[in-house]
Amino acid sequence: MKFYMMNYKIFYALTLCALTSCSSSDDSADKVELDAIAPTINCQESITINIESFEDGAEVTYETPEGSDNVSAITSQIEGLATGAKFPIGTTINTFEARDAAGNKTTCSFEVTVVQNDPSANLPYFVNSNPTPEGKKWTKVENMSDEFNGTTFDDDKWHRSPSTDGFNWIGRPPGLFESDNVSVSDGNMNVTTEEFETPKTVNGIEFTHGGAIVRSKLKAKQGHYYECRMQANKTVMSSTFWIAFQQNCNTGPLRKLELDIQECVGRLTTTAAWAADFDHIYASNTWRHERECDTEFTGSQQSPAKTVLEEKNNSRYFVYGCWWKSPTEILFYLDGQLTHTITNPPADFDLEGHLTMAIETYDWNPIDSETIFKTASFDDLTTKYDWIRSWKLEDE
Repeated sequence: MKFYMMNYKIFYALTLCALTSCSSSDDSADKVELDAIAPTINCQESITINIESFEDGAEVTYETPEGSDNVSAITSQIEGLATGAKFPIGTTINTFEARDAAGNKTTCSFEVTVVQNDPSANLPYFVNSNPTPEGKKWTKVENMSDEFNGTTFDDDKWHRSPSTDGFNWIGRPPGLFESDNVSVSDGNMNVTTEEFETPKTVNGIEFTHGGAIVRSKLKAKQGHYYECRMQANKTVMSSTFWIAFQQNCNTGPLRKLELDIQECVGRLTTTAAWAADFDHIYASNTWRHERECDTEFTGSQQSPAKTVLEEKNNSRYFVYGCWWKSPTEILFYLDGQLTHTITNPPADFDLEGHLTMAIETYDWNPIDSETIFKTASFDDLTTKYDWIRSWKLEDE
């Protein structure tokens, strides 16, 4: 037993000598045997870094701690990332350990938190990557953008009456578009749904519910980027953000196009199988609608794309974005990240259209007996647009 104990002492003595350059004639073995004092180590304060929305992390430099001991200590990092590394979005815990030859150890930790900034009102909202072409910059199209601050609807930028927007579409029965369902308050444009006390008859058609439609007065163009921050209502009616194109068989254009950026509903009833996800979806589409004078094809044609969400569209605000990059390539972004793309749509999307926000009813998602129109709060009945922003590319 004494032989093994002596070997144990000699082993630690040799280890200590390697650290301290001691000679074989000193009493290091006894020192090791008696060393019960742990090293000390101190870490710096935690760090918080803010980055732009399109960046995926930040290079962070910090002071690496060094441990100390009554004899000697080795310091090592046992968790986290080294100084100068690229830290991801979120919080990274960095832990360092000081250990002496007797096996005593002490640790310290600090956090590096990388925070991604909220969408800027001065740049499109891109997360983790920035698709802006080299040598170009995004410039806001002010007359087709709105932060909806204050309490006044901007009639200089937007139509909210079907009688003035040039389309004369009053809604799909049983939902009637009414301008008094559009308001501005609490930093939002609110489009509120309702059930009429008594049905209304317009142009010989009976309507039982009300929604609304809002269109931009300025025309949207290919090459531009369009985005909105929207929270859907909780009813069976829609919440949408899209581009509508006028068509005329006499004066042109003959093609009747439609570019749907986002189209969803707040609640599903007995609906078609293709729309089974429409209360938790980012649904986009390109349409070439059938018109008698458009003789190049027969029947309406579409090219859809979608991203199914884990959350309901009415659970929070989402940022829906569309880069109408070219007549044949359209990219769709959700909360700043590219989610799906439509290429080679049923026609070249080279016309100019109007940004449109329509809250309407659908025959494939009919109003049922469990309607909430009579009991729900204003918030539940309302599609809220926090902001709408339009951007065009210019030379730097």
